[in-house]
Amino acid sequence: MPHGMTVVSTNLAIASIDHAMWFHRSVRVDDWLLYSVDSPSASGARGFSRGEVYSLDGRLVASTSQEGMLRVIPK
Repeated sequence: MPHGMTVVSTNLAIASIDHAMWFHRSVRVDDWLLYSVDSPSASGARGFSRGEVYSLDGRLVASTSQEGMLRVIPK
């Protein structure tokens, strides 16, 4: 619990503000893929994450992004 609370024990307002996925080239989805994700920014009740999807031979086949909001609702 890095923030000292859990989703279950706290009144939270959670929303996905926006998200997107871009496909850069054709890929077989019934083969192994690597999804690499990081979150370079989180502040002011908002967080941003981005991801890259790689094929088995190491080609970048897709990119993702998502911004979310999480606020504690006062009791």
